[in-house]
Amino acid sequence: MQQSKRKNSLLYLLLILFAFNSCSLEKRTENKQRKAERKIEKLTIKYPQLLKQDTITDTLNVFIPEIKHDTSFIDTASDTTYIYKDKLRIKYIRVGDTTYIEGECKGDTIIQTINIPVERIVVRKQGIIEQLSKNLKKILIYLFLILLLVLVLSIGWKFIKKTIWPLG
Repeated sequence: MQQSKRKNSLLYLLLILFAFNSCSLEKRTENKQRKAERKIEKLTIKYPQLLKQDTITDTLNVFIPEIKHDTSFIDTASDTTYIYKDKLRIKYIRVGDTTYIEGECKGDTIIQTINIPVERIVVRKQGIIEQLSKNLKKILIYLFLILLLVLVLSIGWKFIKKTIWPLG
């Protein structure tokens, strides 16, 4: 009875430890993001030429339409006048007792160029030799483990062969 209670309590303790030890998805993603940010920071410190300042140039065309207006009124003086200034044109004509005024402002297009600086990271793809040199330590460790496993298996086989078949 005591042993079963002890086993049950030990089992419950292990389940509780396992439940509180597991990481949530949010925690894992935060850790991965922090790790990636640290790697980017190390890369930019080691290779500052990866951060290039590019400029995006955008041209905005604002079209202002032409404005025209005609009017007439009665005046006693007789005269014809033309007024021109930049894109404004006014024509003042007096015929008899009627005066005609015609005004026109030519349409305009305003072209504005905006430069927007943008930082970007240039990612360089690694070649096969660079990948091998980067992962050389892992490759050597795996080869060493495989050789160690083969050695242990061969010694174990010889030992089993001597104990089971001592005559062979």
